[in-house]
Amino acid sequence: MTTPPSPTPTATSSTALAPVQARPRLDEFTVVDVRAPGEYASGHLPGAHNVPLDRLGRALPALRHAAGRRPLLMVCASG
Repeated sequence: MTTPPSPTPTATSSTALAPVQARPRLDEFTVVDVRAPGEYASGHLPGAHNVPLDRLGRALPALRHAAGRRPLLMVCASG
C-alpha cells in the first residue's frame, strides 16, 4: 500500500522583526507597506511598495512572484 503525497503547503513561515532589526537588512527584502495611501504618503521605508490591506487579495499573484525572489517584509501601522 502506498501513502498519499503530502499536501502542498499554502502558507509560508513568518517572523516578526522589530524596526531596529529590520532596518539594517532592508536590502534583503521586498518591502510591502499595507497602510492606507495617506499613511504611506506621510512617510514610508525607502523602496516600499504600497499595497493597502483592502487590495491584498488582488495583489496576491504579484506578491507570490516577489516572494519567490526574496522574502517579503510587511509593514503596517500596528507593527
